[in-house]
Amino acid sequence: MSRNKSVFNDKQRILRLYSILISKQAMSVDQIEDLFFVGQKTVQRDIAAIREFLADLQQGEEIKSEVVYDRKMKKYKITERDHLFEVFDKINSEENPFYF
Repeated sequence: MSRNKSVFNDKQRILRLYSILISKQAMSVDQIEDLFFVGQKTVQRDIAAIREFLADLQQGEEIKSEVVYDRKMKKYKITERDHLFEVFDKINSEENPFYF
C-alpha cells in the first residue's frame, strides 16, 4: 500500500487517535494506517504512547482505563472510559495542588 504524507505531525496524530478512541470509537490497525498514512510500526508506537499516557494519568490509582486490542472485533479501544472521566475531574478540581 502506498503511503501519502500525513498532514499531522507525531503529536497531532497521537492526540487525534486518542480523541477518536476516547469518543467510544474502536479502530483497526488498517483504519489507523489509512487515516494517518502511516505504517504498522508507527501505529504500534502511537498506541504505546497512549497507553503510557493513560498509565501516568492514573498514577496512584488502580489502572482501569487502558487501550486494549479486542481480538474479536480486531480493533483497539479504551476500556472504562467513565473511570477516566472521574480521573480528569480529580485532576481538574480546585483541591488539586496543581490546579491553576
